[in-house]
Amino acid sequence: MRRFLLATLFCGAIAACGSTGSLKSDSPEAKRKIADYDQVVVLDLAANDSRPAKDEKQKAERAKNIAEGRVMFAEAIAKEITKSGAFTTVSRTPVPGSSLVVTGSVDIWEPGNVAARVVTGFIGKSEFAATVEFRDSATNELLGTVKGDRNSWPLPIGASSTVVQTVGFFMKEAARNVASELAKAKGIEPPPEKAQAEK
Repeated sequence: MRRFLLATLFCGAIAACGSTGSLKSDSPEAKRKIADYDQVVVLDLAANDSRPAKDEKQKAERAKNIAEGRVMFAEAIAKEITKSGAFTTVSRTPVPGSSLVVTGSVDIWEPGNVAARVVTGFIGKSEFAATVEFRDSATNELLGTVKGDRNSWPLPIGASSTVVQTVGFFMKEAARNVASELAKAKGIEPPPEKAQAEK
């Protein structure tokens, strides 16, 4: 019984709350265009935290966190796209010729407080939300979007597995999902998550 409870807690920590979205597009034609690109450029995402802050200190702290987080997320996306092997060129800066541009915004980057979450089970939760856009480098046409929204799941007091549910964990999970959705749009089956982790 004890092993079952521990396993349930661990699975809950991994699953968390929220979702990583699939590739959405306004038209099938726009979505199909993604398969034509061999080059992808991943730009830093914009900061777009519109939540009201309780004071200037919280506002400044959130701005600092998201300013760092948006760059980390872009780096993670580029890394995961490179792992997928779906594109011949993956760059963090514009390149000559036609390319697919990955951009968008990080809407929430909340590190939370792991220590507080371990003690209380719910105070100090981590949150991550982003909207990733895929655009044509020449025309800026929007070809598709992927949204991600994750937050830590409340756990019983003292559950050390809450350490898994960090904003960094959610960010990397979202980056893997972006790369996976692009690979599928290119007709390439991304490698299993375990195989990616071993690289």
